[in-house]
Amino acid sequence: MKRKRREAKPMKFRRAASLVATFEQRRIVLQNFLTRERFACSGECLEFLAGLDDWCTAEELFDLLPEVDRVSIADQIPGLVGAGVLIVSGTPQAEQDEHYRREWLWGAGAGFFHFSIRDTRFIVGAEARGFMRKRKTWRKSPALTQSNKTMRRVERLPRTDMLVEPFAVMGKRRSRRDFMHSPVTRQMLADCLFAGNGVVGFADYKDFGLLPLAMTPSGGARNPFELYVYAARVKGLQTGFYHYDAVQRSLARVKAGKADVRKMLGGQRWPMKAAAIVFMVAHFPRSMWKYHMPMAYRVVAMEAGFIGQNIALAATYHGLSAVPSGALNDSLIEGYLGIPAIESAVLLTMSIGRPRAQAS
Repeated sequence: MKRKRREAKPMKFRRAASLVATFEQRRIVLQNFLTRERFACSGECLEFLAGLDDWCTAEELFDLLPEVDRVSIADQIPGLVGAGVLIVSGTPQAEQDEHYRREWLWGAGAGFFHFSIRDTRFIVGAEARGFMRKRKTWRKSPALTQSNKTMRRVERLPRTDMLVEPFAVMGKRRSRRDFMHSPVTRQMLADCLFAGNGVVGFADYKDFGLLPLAMTPSGGARNPFELYVYAARVKGLQTGFYHYDAVQRSLARVKAGKADVRKMLGGQRWPMKAAAIVFMVAHFPRSMWKYHMPMAYRVVAMEAGFIGQNIALAATYHGLSAVPSGALNDSLIEGYLGIPAIESAVLLTMSIGRPRAQAS
């Protein structure tokens, strides 16, 4: 008995969800900010793509532009697919596109900013110094502080006593990058992590459920951040990456072994001597669940600053230096930590170590 051949499913196409159009040198340029592909496009091409909200067969594609020769359309389809403008059903690109549609709820505006700046190439060392020399000849730096001297009415405030806490610790905080190649203790690391993101209790709200109360403020108490640590030289810990449990205040190893620190942090050399590096990983669905508007992305990004400052103050208390950096090789770090690239992101790092001037 002959088996019936299964009929092949027709190939279907859909416009990529992560497209924006810009104008450059009198051309329309389409950018897929998820894949970082760029494609010069005509007005007719835009009209064609506008009708592809849903999956279409090849035959249905031709019907979108009945006045255009079918051969001409067929010739352009491979280029649109190759540029990430058209998505083919059943492919890895289609899975990624569907993942983005399902998980990214803040629209193309926030998505364009967030995904298009991933894996930026940073300039360091001699190249950075040369760049700054050029900037100085191009334009004078704007003033970095603003004075009230020219204002008609000025109210003087009492001086802050820098000898009392917390101001004594705050006054000592400096981003010292000259780390000694020496370890820090588990207690030092524990205090830094707890100060940054430790949960001290929970509050039960009728509409929102049980919400964590952490050491730093969080928009709507959505607590979008998790802390991960690369422990290079921490007494009692094997070298590797760890996740910090903010409730139980424990570390779970997620990847053992040494990492390429310089490559992770934008080619910078100074973090290579840090005893530990803390990664602030935002999990966007926590905030998206409550806040649908794209500006919530900005709120999440601001929270990284709160966490980083607390970590820096705890490090200063222990005589350490904690230096922030946003120069990130996103894909490499995500691979080390094992976090998804669409609904999660590393937004800031703090490199912690003993500064050379205060080594003991």
